[in-house]
Amino acid sequence: MELNKISNKELKLALKASAALDIEISDDEYLRCFTYTENWVAGIDIATYENGGGDNIVVVIKGESILIKGFDHESEVSPHAQEEYGVWPGMYEGAPTELLEVLNDEVFEIEEVTFCIWRLDNEATWSQGAVEFTNDEDDGSSWLLSAITTTPSAFIEYVESYHDSDFNLLTLEKIHDVFAAQM
Repeated sequence: MELNKISNKELKLALKASAALDIEISDDEYLRCFTYTENWVAGIDIATYENGGGDNIVVVIKGESILIKGFDHESEVSPHAQEEYGVWPGMYEGAPTELLEVLNDEVFEIEEVTFCIWRLDNEATWSQGAVEFTNDEDDGSSWLLSAITTTPSAFIEYVESYHDSDFNLLTLEKIHDVFAAQM
């Protein structure tokens, strides 16, 4: 996962850059994939990614600590794919309470989850709950997390693959400038 290669601070700044550039691509808010909201609640920033196909990521940021909740609507781990609707066992086990509590806001649909990872500011690696997959279920994290653009080149790839129409509102120089300003 590319997220292992960058710090939480770098991830936060890259999410801000992606959201700022996405605003420039489209005046229509419903067509944007990336958002970033500072101080969603006091001291908590929220970044989101939605691909328009029912898949999404919510990133909860407090200082340099980050929790990422993802939902792949086609995953076998989806609550909708269970015989009895419910979050996969262990999904949120051990998650930092101050970050997890933010997901209780109905806008984040805490039960719409196929993976949840977090990394506190003093940790080197990402953690996750005690989820166990018995039949090689795919939680969608590998492909969905790859949608998070952490570099100008990754953002350019996203724009080229997601926006079929002309996106000349952004130059390569502008994309690099926005990422450089955030970093």
